[in-house]
Amino acid sequence: MSDNDEPPPPKKEKRKVTDKQMENLRKGMEVMKQKREALAKEREEFEAKKAKGEIPADAPKPRFQPKPPKLQPKIVHTPPAPEEITVARKARQVKVKVAVDTVPTKEDLASLKAEMLAAMQKPAPEPVIKEVPVEKVVDRVVHKERVVTGSDLLNSIFFNAK
Repeated sequence: MSDNDEPPPPKKEKRKVTDKQMENLRKGMEVMKQKREALAKEREEFEAKKAKGEIPADAPKPRFQPKPPKLQPKIVHTPPAPEEITVARKARQVKVKVAVDTVPTKEDLASLKAEMLAAMQKPAPEPVIKEVPVEKVVDRVVHKERVVTGSDLLNSIFFNAK
C-alpha cells in the first residue's frame, strides 16, 4: 500500500460567474465590436475620398488606426568569392635502387659467418694471480672446568683465587 493513507485534498471549485457579470461582459464586447466597425467604415470612406481626390494626398489619416509594426530591413551580406590557393609542390625524387650484381656463394657466406662469430666473441681473459698473505694458526690452550655448584662453587671463588 502507499505511504499516504490520507485522502487527497479536495479541489477548490472555481468561482462561478454570475448572470450580472456575464451580461456586463457581453455589453462591453458589443461596444468594442461597434467601435471597430465604425473605425473600419471611417477608414474606407477616407480611402475612397482620397482616391476620388476630394481629400489632399498629404491629409492625415483618421485616428485610432493601428500602426503597422516596424520591420527592420534585413542586411544581406554576400561573402566574397574564395581565393584560389596554389601550393607549390616539391618535385618527386626518384631513388636509385642498388642492385646486387653477383650472388654470394656458399664460401662467401661461410667466411662472413666466421667473421661475425669472431667479432661477437669476447677475448679470453688473462688469468689473474692474487697474492694473499697466509695467517698462522695459533694454538691456544682451552681450560675446561666442570660445572661446580653449591659449596664447591663458593670455595673455588673465595679460596682458590688465581
